[in-house]
Amino acid sequence: MKGYVSHLITENEKLEQELTADYDAAHAPVSHQQLLALQLRGDIDELSVCIHDCVSLVPMVKDLPADLLEEAGRILIRQQAMGIRTVSFLDEMSYPYRLNELDIFRPILLHGMGDWSLLDMQPSVSVTGSPQASPQDVSIAHEWGKKYGSGYDGQEFCIVVGRLANACDVAAMEGCLDADGHVIAIMEAGFDGAATNALCRRIVSEGGLVISTQWIGAPLCPCERLVAALCEQIIVMECQQQDESMTVVKEARKLGREIHCVKPTVYDISMEGIQVLPDKKTTVKKCERIFEWADKPYSIVYKIITVYLQYESITCSGLIDKLKTLHIATDPYGSVHSLMTDKGNSYGRVFMEENGFLVFVPELRERIEVIRGKFRV
Repeated sequence: MKGYVSHLITENEKLEQELTADYDAAHAPVSHQQLLALQLRGDIDELSVCIHDCVSLVPMVKDLPADLLEEAGRILIRQQAMGIRTVSFLDEMSYPYRLNELDIFRPILLHGMGDWSLLDMQPSVSVTGSPQASPQDVSIAHEWGKKYGSGYDGQEFCIVVGRLANACDVAAMEGCLDADGHVIAIMEAGFDGAATNALCRRIVSEGGLVISTQWIGAPLCPCERLVAALCEQIIVMECQQQDESMTVVKEARKLGREIHCVKPTVYDISMEGIQVLPDKKTTVKKCERIFEWADKPYSIVYKIITVYLQYESITCSGLIDKLKTLHIATDPYGSVHSLMTDKGNSYGRVFMEENGFLVFVPELRERIEVIRGKFRV
């Protein structure tokens, strides 16, 4: 019976993704096929400008040659048959929130296989290093991946984000998977060989996500900026002057991400703001994510907080009952209690019980009042 229920939950999540994708495709002013055709034609600079002026996209697609549109259509159909979903920057319900921080450099189209909800979930970290990393550094990266995947040794559960073309990134992702954690892998190329790539298959089959800004048949494209945007923390094993990992570090600094190095061997960039990791790193308080959730009206946490704010006072069981009535969350009990603890694979501590009623934890109360208006029904 338990397996059957799990199957139903999984199928419902798949249906929700499909409905969201259909909604996006129907409501975007320019289709995925047209955007891909523009990329095939090489209109990259013009597309970057249109990120700020979406109206300019409409006249751009009017003169697209029929052969380019047909080619784009064939690519998307082929990808869909492989289980690859495509999302554009115009798809407000589906596009990863964090990528908006890249402004005009955010990907026009994003192609992926696996669980897209990981992009909006728990804290994420990248464990990276030089392409010429020593076997010892690769081994240490694997161990850090296991720490974040399992939450042992005082570490917080994190999704591990990495590049499939970097030894340290791959080792960290494999370590995370070995500890039953979740992984987001980023490819520099399209999905041409992904279907036969053992690591990609493992990531998807174990509940992870593989994404790329490139389509099938496209040339390699650097993805360091994407790694920096999707992570809250960067752990650097070793970084030489001209490494791609140095680009990750520089982009992460621009975005205000936490940067740590395992040993002080980060070159060609000021060490100011980059901390050498102690034996046990202090974890980031998950409640800091309240500002991110406030801008994600389709997330479960946003909906739970919105329902809670409709009442002057409500008990924990009362909130759970309201969520059941409104059909919010597949597991209302687990979702609410995940917001009452920092332990394990939780959302983070947002609520506590006080005199029998559910209240915000003290460190969040002032912040909630500032952004209260963002949580709308």
